[in-house]
Amino acid sequence: MIKLNLPKNPYRGLKIFCKKCNQDNNSNCKHYDSQVYRVRFHVPGSKKSVKTRKLNAINYADAVIEAIEFEKELIATDFTTIGSTKSENIIEEYQGNDYSIADAVIRYNQYLNGQSNYAHLKKNISPGYKDELIRYCRFFCKNINVTEDITTFRVKDVSRKEVSNFYKWAEGHYNEKTFNKCMAGVKGFFEFLMDVEEIDMKNPFRKYVLKEVVGTAIDTITKQEFDSVLQAVDNAYPVLKLGGKGEKKDMYRPYLKQAYKLFLLTGCRREELVVMRWSDIFGFDENVKFMYIENIKVQRIKKGKKILRPIPITTELMNLLIEMGYNDKYMTDDYILCPDRKMNVQSFMDFLSKSFTHYRKGAGIEKDYSLKNLRKTYFTWVNKAMGDDTMVISSHSTNEILKKHYLDAKVLSVIKKGALEIKIFD
Repeated sequence: MIKLNLPKNPYRGLKIFCKKCNQDNNSNCKHYDSQVYRVRFHVPGSKKSVKTRKLNAINYADAVIEAIEFEKELIATDFTTIGSTKSENIIEEYQGNDYSIADAVIRYNQYLNGQSNYAHLKKNISPGYKDELIRYCRFFCKNINVTEDITTFRVKDVSRKEVSNFYKWAEGHYNEKTFNKCMAGVKGFFEFLMDVEEIDMKNPFRKYVLKEVVGTAIDTITKQEFDSVLQAVDNAYPVLKLGGKGEKKDMYRPYLKQAYKLFLLTGCRREELVVMRWSDIFGFDENVKFMYIENIKVQRIKKGKKILRPIPITTELMNLLIEMGYNDKYMTDDYILCPDRKMNVQSFMDFLSKSFTHYRKGAGIEKDYSLKNLRKTYFTWVNKAMGDDTMVISSHSTNEILKKHYLDAKVLSVIKKGALEIKIFD
């Protein structure tokens, strides 16, 4: 095994290429037995097209001689190599980034994690959404891997054939709405390769037929249905059978009923509720109090800009908070829900979702309710009481109203009104 080397200023276009990494001049590559000298020459008159050849030389001096001969051959044929027996090892490529489909997904994952070299290109999305996008890309890779080796199959080689095969696969695995999300996700992956990685190619997913999604009504949960879920926490069989080999999981926790009520009475998203603290509670006076929590989703969209959402503390919500320890915990920095939790935030959110689905089924409710439906139910009833002022409480407006806990007078009156008038299921 001979380690190839290049001087500080090598001959123009001469690289060390690894056949396993499928990459030139990779400083981290240790596949010395798979490395060869390779030369690349730009095709005159083209934008990014180049001609490359893997060389037989095992030392730099011989590689330079081969590179010069190759360049002369290209000039003699005006860079037209088709049909030339001497040009069997010549490959037409493009300058700039070029990856195998597997490597490209790795780069995309880094990009979605915010690991971009350019500040203006750093993504700020939720871990769940990132995982969803990468999951679609991995399914696409798995689909290609049936007939091709994804570690060497280049992204520029993806054709209508691969798109068609994946389209048919997705049709058989997803409903219309998720199908459209899946296809859009992979399309976005190729847009990243073109726009960020600057790979000179057309997006193979630029044209496909979307599935028609039939509009559905906003499903709000009724009082009877919600009460039956709470009863199921006490009475239904708590053990969930998982998809593994006989694996089971106990879904019961003593705080679950309080958690579901907290979702219903605040309209919070999971990521907001699990980090809610007692110190997020403020008061106008002894009778009217409210919470101010970070609207994490909106902050993410606005790239970290602080956006807060007011939650009027109604009589129902205050009674729940007292039950959960308000009198002892008020103004402390403890989490409101399960302060002694052992799970990380993502695991805790996932458990709350799965447990609600488990007990919803245990209650015999066939509708596909999830924690999202508790948020929809909350804002449906808020809108009934508040009308157009609902947007202040949902923070879907662009108002920046909190400066050192100072409230705009109009917003203050809206929150007071909400605390007095919002009632769920009434």
